Amino acid sequence: MRLRKLYLPFLLLLALLIVGCGGSTNNSTSTTNTAATTPAPTSAVTMVPQKPGTTKITFWYGLGGVNGDVVRKLVNKYNESQNKYYIEPVFQASYDDTLSKFNASLSGNQLPNVVQIYDIGTQRMIDTKQIIPVQDLIQRDNLQSLVDDLEPAIRSYYTINGKLYSMPFNSSTMVMYYDKNAFKEAGLPTDQKLWTYDQLLSAAKKLTKKDSSGKVSRAGVGLYDYSWFFEQELAAHNTLAATPNNGRTQRAASFAFNNNIGVQWLEWQKQLLDSGSAKYFGTNGAPATSAFLNGQTAVTFESIASLRNILNTNEKTGNKLDVGVAYVPRIAGQTDGRTAIGGASLWLTNKGTKDQQEGGWDFIKYTAQPENQAYWSANTGYMPTRLSAYNQQEMKDTLNKYPQFKVGVDQIRSGSANYDNAGCVAGNMISVRNYIQQATDDYLTGHNNSAKSALDSAVQKANDSLDEYNAANQ
Repeated sequence: MRLRKLYLPFLLLLALLIVGCGGSTNNSTSTTNTAATTPAPTSAVTMVPQKPGTTKITFWYGLGGVNGDVVRKLVNKYNESQNKYYIEPVFQASYDDTLSKFNASLSGNQLPNVVQIYDIGTQRMIDTKQIIPVQDLIQRDNLQSLVDDLEPAIRSYYTINGKLYSMPFNSSTMVMYYDKNAFKEAGLPTDQKLWTYDQLLSAAKKLTKKDSSGKVSRAGVGLYDYSWFFEQELAAHNTLAATPNNGRTQRAASFAFNNNIGVQWLEWQKQLLDSGSAKYFGTNGAPATSAFLNGQTAVTFESIASLRNILNTNEKTGNKLDVGVAYVPRIAGQTDGRTAIGGASLWLTNKGTKDQQEGGWDFIKYTAQPENQAYWSANTGYMPTRLSAYNQQEMKDTLNKYPQFKVGVDQIRSGSANYDNAGCVAGNMISVRNYIQQATDDYLTGHNNSAKSALDSAVQKANDSLDEYNAANQ
């Protein structure tokens, strides 16, 4: 019976893996479906039939589960809203699979008209030379007001060398989740929005509980190895991951994440573990979140897009927690740095007929409308990409229902946008994230006794990989 109670939240969290969105391979969606030519078989949403005389536009997307259903609902809304174009959504199993399928289709000229690509695929998509930058069409159609209305942190991520290449679609950021009940029990502030490393280390010791045998029954903090978190910490401290300018004014030439901020983030986590006030879950986020919901940890880190799944799972298991949300922790004195974003954007390819290109652009503009971004956020948990979406009643109702969501929004607005905190753009970011995660794991598990040495090794591998990529894509 006890095993059943402990396992229930983990089962419920399988859905969280589908909708949590860091914009990486860890948190991108996946299903067992590998058919690239048919819609997701598990979707509960049936597509409306194509109207006679409409032009078919192919749209590849990589969100499954609940979020995939909302994608299909949004497509249905578009198809029913006009009589000129028909969007055919084609599920690609995951973010990684979507990008891989796109790259594999370059030579065969079998590309879609519109494709959803996760954040770290940005440079790769530019280098395909098979896309139409949305900025070109924005200027053609005098739509600068749309760009001006994009959330600054979101706009800055997808803007390279002053040009917006793709339209932001689903965006998120990293936050700290904590149990207010545990904090209150430990005599800690329950509504503190920003914690320094030292403050949270001290709090974690107070939050840690042991049973009568001396075994830890609740760790102060649950940690898992996710390189997107590492990137968020760099951004929050206005620190570059790569030069020059995180790849935003010209192609990234070398990585520099083995800096003092990167080292301190790893060392702080090791301090938590060495003090006995944290539990490490490796590279799998599901057990870390499950432990939080089971009361086995009092703090965890995740995407703001996971908020409603955490709250819903908590409700299903008896509302044992009072879930709070805070900014990501940082070194003392760093109060004005904002985090970067994760998620994905919509890209328009230069394939198909002129009419198909115009139809793809029409659909992309539709998804960016404030009312549709409010609908998207209200039904998925992602942040609206448009500032004016917050004026929509649907978004106001969502914020009333999920007040913790506002913390994530406040965090990405807590500092001015700059190259340091916009996020890194490079063609080998998938490999780089693997190198960072390996370095973190080596250090936290004691296979390397120096955070600096571990990151130095990761930077060397990242730079070798970057040199190879840049040489092939100049």
